[in-house]
Amino acid sequence: MIILKADYKKYNVSELEKLRFDEEEFYKMFDNAILLQTCNRVELIFDADSLDEIKGIENIDLKKFDILYGDEAIKHIFRVACGLESMIVGEDQILGQLKNAYLKAKEKGKISKKLEKIILKAIHTGQRARVETNINKGGVSIGSAAVELAEKIFGLEGKNVLLIGAGEMATLVIKALKEKNIKAIIVANRTYEKAEKLAKELGGIAINFDKLEEALRYADIVISATGAPHPILNKERLKNAGKTVIIDIANPRDTTDDIRELPDIFLFTIDDLRLVAEENLKKRKDEIPKVELIIEEELENLKEILDKMKFENVIQQFGQYIENIRKREVEKALKILKNKNKPVDKVLDDFSKAMCKKIIYDLIKIFENIEDEEIFEKLAKHLKNVNN
Repeated sequence: MIILKADYKKYNVSELEKLRFDEEEFYKMFDNAILLQTCNRVELIFDADSLDEIKGIENIDLKKFDILYGDEAIKHIFRVACGLESMIVGEDQILGQLKNAYLKAKEKGKISKKLEKIILKAIHTGQRARVETNINKGGVSIGSAAVELAEKIFGLEGKNVLLIGAGEMATLVIKALKEKNIKAIIVANRTYEKAEKLAKELGGIAINFDKLEEALRYADIVISATGAPHPILNKERLKNAGKTVIIDIANPRDTTDDIRELPDIFLFTIDDLRLVAEENLKKRKDEIPKVELIIEEELENLKEILDKMKFENVIQQFGQYIENIRKREVEKALKILKNKNKPVDKVLDDFSKAMCKKIIYDLIKIFENIEDEEIFEKLAKHLKNVNN
């Protein structure tokens, strides 16, 4: 297994955006691969032992990614699933994002049995970590971190909040706002029905995008979390908004940098959530060793599964190898029987001897290249038991 990773530890949001892939193009380009893209990471997961095995890898600028191989790569994806590699340690959202990435790849028919086992085991490990430890207790999503940041720096009591977007991230924001004493909530979304459903949770109101400028003038705090492929808030749109705090947690970003030129607008992005992340890490650091123990336990279990898969694959190939020999020898025997030069029992005896000789000869060639004495000891013991 090989993982090419780029995340918030090395890049800021705008830099990560440039590394993102179009999903459709990615799955046209690569076979047996999974693309995991979130607010804070871009990871390319391959079932391969070396980069040379990955067709199309020459189209990627490898210098921009950290490359993990084998056990290191597997352990990393387990840590990702458990939230240990997230900016908000223990966050729940990454688990759903990993599931969605897996399902997307499976939909495209791009996952080997081995890669599927690894990802499903990682998801299971992430679930265990959240059930058996307190790694995800408290505000553990980007959405909740955005609310925490707004409250810590500006306060939320008596404030008017505008939430732009009605997807998964916006839902997390609404959940975090439920506990706060805000004055009013407005939800803006291109699909009005989705905005209305979300607004009802806080007794707020929903609006269409054509009312966005009016809502921006009314809001004290704006949290933008759409799935739009391009920015929806820029300097021109906000020039009459007045004093406003904007927290952009979308990926790609919903805002443009020229917004910072407006004196009354205070813009924050995911990069600014690091302060909240650091505080959350302090609260959860005692849980990290517990999660790491779960990871080690599940990694050992996975190793047994993968070893069994290797054995099953070898047996399957060996069975096909024997079947090919059988077919060839049967063809020879049938030709001899048609000529009636030999009695049937003699032909069958020659057929069985030839088949056995061919198998033994090839096995000797195989074992000559194996240096592990344990393999021979196990084989000898097994043969002794079979013969008895």
